[in-house]
Amino acid sequence: MDSDSSGSDDHTLGFDAGRRVSKITFITLFAIGIAEVVIGLVSNSVVLIADGIDSFGDSAITLIVLLGLFFATRHNNNGNSSSNNSNSNVGNGTIQPRLGYYKIESFAAFVAAIGMVGMGIVIIVRAVEALIDPIEIVHPEIALVTLALAAGISGYRAIQMNRIAGKYNLLSLKAGARNAIKDSMASVIGFFSILVAVYLGFPQADPLGAIIIAAFIFSISYYILKDSSLVLLDVIQNPQMVEQVKALIEKSHGVKVSSISLRPIGPFLHADISVVLDGSMTVAEFKKLAGSIKKSVRKRFPNIQRLAVIIEEQL
Repeated sequence: MDSDSSGSDDHTLGFDAGRRVSKITFITLFAIGIAEVVIGLVSNSVVLIADGIDSFGDSAITLIVLLGLFFATRHNNNGNSSSNNSNSNVGNGTIQPRLGYYKIESFAAFVAAIGMVGMGIVIIVRAVEALIDPIEIVHPEIALVTLALAAGISGYRAIQMNRIAGKYNLLSLKAGARNAIKDSMASVIGFFSILVAVYLGFPQADPLGAIIIAAFIFSISYYILKDSSLVLLDVIQNPQMVEQVKALIEKSHGVKVSSISLRPIGPFLHADISVVLDGSMTVAEFKKLAGSIKKSVRKRFPNIQRLAVIIEEQL
């Protein structure tokens, strides 16, 4: 069997970049949450308090993402870094990589989504209470300025996180970016809710805005739970890829492919490809063929970063 792990160094750089931007985002969102809750209590604005709780929750979720990215590059039990691609012998004598640590960031996204659901429930309970018994908002100008600043800062952090998440395909960082986008949109909703409540004389707009914020939280939680669960369960979202890879190899290299196993490993895919070869092929010839197969597969399917070619002798 011939295997390698092209792209591991790139993903290590991605984890490092993700940790840096997550750390800054955590501090920023936590500070925004404090400001919004304090000003919300002073101004009696339910939507501002809700947005503050949302920011606290998002900061906690970003912390989970940060921890996931940190542990994704920690050493395995033998002291070898997963990013350095340690190997171990298994029962049949073949060599297979230990890749479990790459799934930690996907697990972090899963935990983050559960936290978001709990946060949404708390916001809805508080908003319903305010709908039944509306409270007059005081110092609305301060509340509006706070929400405008929160929307701008969260939007900027979202752009930074999304850029790194897209470059290195980090699922947990994508969850963090979605959170920051949602946080920015929630602040915009809060801004207009207070405008309507104060200047149009409809006080129920304030708690209604809080309920809308909770709806955002639930919708994004669903997509994060779905995506991270597929990775944790080793489910390929594009099952047609197996047939596409098989057709590419057989057409381009003139060999028969007996089986292909694809599974997600954290931010990328691992492929085990079994090819049927004539027993007269030398080791040097096989290595040359395997290298050519890897090159063509990665060119067509760049998300397959770890690839093993296995010989199955023709009977």
